[in-house]
Amino acid sequence: MNGAHGTCVSRARSICGNGFNASNGRRGNGVYFWGYLNQSLESYAKSLAMAWWRYSHRKGDYSKDSDSNCAVILSGISISEDHFLDLEHQAIREKFIEYSTKAYAKLEGEEDEKLCTMYDMFVQELESELGIEFKGIHVKVQAPKKFEKTLPQDITGQPSCYIVKDVSTIEVRCLEELGNG
Repeated sequence: MNGAHGTCVSRARSICGNGFNASNGRRGNGVYFWGYLNQSLESYAKSLAMAWWRYSHRKGDYSKDSDSNCAVILSGISISEDHFLDLEHQAIREKFIEYSTKAYAKLEGEEDEKLCTMYDMFVQELESELGIEFKGIHVKVQAPKKFEKTLPQDITGQPSCYIVKDVSTIEVRCLEELGNG
């Protein structure tokens, strides 16, 4: 699998020197990539990563970084199918819907924190049930605001996101510093 990760230049250089660190996100703890299998879709994933940087930049997420300009890290991700959870598989998706309907109301905190916790709890429960440790997850997510779509969204659907839980499976292939994106 391949992924594009959008961030600022300062953080991207740190990642290239020290590796990725998992962090909390709406779909649980991990490193988030705009995913693609076919090399011809690299530019699509890169555009999504740049749109993510723009969204984060506008929110002020990089205000304390020494270089807040846009950077995209293109990476290879090596996870075997039996350690990769596809949350878009219909049976898994339905199981998650049932789980979240019961679990969400019991959680405390801000919405994003509750969502992260709920996804992590679901994955941990599934891992325990199946006797498997998932190193990565596939889920569809909304494109960042103001993402310039190549086709109407209703035709292509939501883009793929890979959430990598085991950072040792990530190989940084290229860092592109893009200025103001």
